[in-house]
Amino acid sequence: MKLNIVAIRVWLITSGLILISLVATSLFYAQFYSQQIKQNYLNDYESFIHNVETLSESNPQYIMTYLQEANVIHAKLNFAIRSEGQDVYNEEEWDLQFSDDIYQRVISNPNLVEKIVSGEETQIRSDSDPEYESKIPYIFHVKHINFQGEQLTFYAYADLSFIAEVERTVFYALSLLILFSVFLSYAYYLYLRRHISEPINAMTNIAFDYARDDFSHQLPVSGRDDLSELAMAMNKMGHSLETNRTVVRQEKELLSHIMTSIDTGILYYDSDQSLILSNPAGDLFLTQYQVEKGNFSTKDDYIDIELNLKEAVETKKFSQFNIEMVEFYYEVTILPLIEDDTLEIRGILVSTKDLTHEHRLDKMRVDFINNISHELRTPLVMVQGYSEAIIDDIAETIDEKKEMAQIISDESQRMNRMVNEMLDLSRMEAGFIEIEKDSLNLNRYLSTLVSRFNKMASEVDVRLALDVPEKIIELPIDKDKMDQVFVNLINNAIRHTGMTDKSAKTVTLRLFEDENLEEVIMEVRDTGTGIPKEDVPYIFDRFFKADKSRKNYSDNASGTGIGLSVVQSIIEAHGGRLSVESTLGKGSTFIIHLPIDQNSTSTFDSF
Repeated sequence: MKLNIVAIRVWLITSGLILISLVATSLFYAQFYSQQIKQNYLNDYESFIHNVETLSESNPQYIMTYLQEANVIHAKLNFAIRSEGQDVYNEEEWDLQFSDDIYQRVISNPNLVEKIVSGEETQIRSDSDPEYESKIPYIFHVKHINFQGEQLTFYAYADLSFIAEVERTVFYALSLLILFSVFLSYAYYLYLRRHISEPINAMTNIAFDYARDDFSHQLPVSGRDDLSELAMAMNKMGHSLETNRTVVRQEKELLSHIMTSIDTGILYYDSDQSLILSNPAGDLFLTQYQVEKGNFSTKDDYIDIELNLKEAVETKKFSQFNIEMVEFYYEVTILPLIEDDTLEIRGILVSTKDLTHEHRLDKMRVDFINNISHELRTPLVMVQGYSEAIIDDIAETIDEKKEMAQIISDESQRMNRMVNEMLDLSRMEAGFIEIEKDSLNLNRYLSTLVSRFNKMASEVDVRLALDVPEKIIELPIDKDKMDQVFVNLINNAIRHTGMTDKSAKTVTLRLFEDENLEEVIMEVRDTGTGIPKEDVPYIFDRFFKADKSRKNYSDNASGTGIGLSVVQSIIEAHGGRLSVESTLGKGSTFIIHLPIDQNSTSTFDSF
């Protein structure tokens, strides 16, 4: 039995109070009321006996005449008279006899028999003389009287045994009352357990369920008492908690999804600079930073984030800085979170933004500006120089003037081509590219390209090859835009292949149809210098140049770095895609994938 149960505690307190009341009542009756009754009866009987004794002295004749009737009238108060010589144990010899039951009481009491035999006058009251204390109170007097010259002994006995019977009856009544109280107490306990303890236990279990985020149970509500209202309040609280938990879970899932999805890295540290929370972008930053720390932590320009965190805790100030790694570039923001009341640091929020692409674009933009400045400066200088030569009549003959004019024209075309590339890229990025498709024989088209670039290739000892199927493949494409594509790709292939010292310098144009993918595939394959592995993902970005040199080959410059970006935009405008495969030192293959248009594709027996 758990004493901390409310019902049991209430039951014990109530039962204890009832028991104390019963005990107090019993003690009051035993020590006050019962004793008071005994005293009153004893005093009355003793006073009556004294009166009779006084009367026996003054009028013995009256006593002898009416005393026997007194014994009959009052059963609890008896008198007897005995002469000397009469046998104490033979009641019939007595002048006046006690009643039979009184006589038996007297004879069975050795103290009283002793007083009768001795013949001494005595007054015994059991409640006042410890020597004669008895469970049944009584009064016994022995007095000598003189009647008609004869010495008689007068005996008086008051029997209060009925008081003991009353006490016994009261004891039985109290015992029954106690048993009935115990029964009522048990019934009261059952009532408390059912109507108080069980509802409270149910509420406790529901509260523990709520603590475990289990809101599937509800408390039954019956009646309008305090516990019923409490049950209603707990049910409403459970519903509210479930609603709030759902909202919090949704917000948590949303926050988790946001943290997982965003590109910004999130790192949360406690005030002891221990990492508490991070998202995938933040974990990636930490991994890259640890690699950087292991390789470059001894350098003077190395930025230690731990020192910055410590400084943020000490100064409680916001800070922002950039970290440039070998392959990555990050903007890092450190924000200490401060309690409004105590102004103590509760945590540090670190956000990291990957600006690698933007930083690379900025560097490429700078390189582009430097490159385009150089590319434009050379033809401008030549145009200016030869123009001045013509104006100053340095060229004396018509042939010399024509030669100078031709150089001016070539350099002007070169500048025009670079400007057009930039304009094309701007229009394509703005979504203003226009594609005018016409059915084109790709076999013949690639053959024409080989013939067109043969001279340029031969100048750098590069052989152009053509690999096309026997069947004729036709596709609706924009020939002018596709010319831009192949001019860029073939120019780059010839230039990078001519830069090598290989004995076999080859650029191959290949055409075939992939029926499984439903694509027409055109390849420009070279055996040139190849592209570094780390540059491959960026070669289609604006202004990016894997070849940073500015050497010119014939009439082809090193380029502005936007040609491949223009090529990719044109191919995507045709609904296709452009990919590259390259190995440094072995060569590169640019692959054009165009979807097949079944209605415009035809196959002939021969080319």
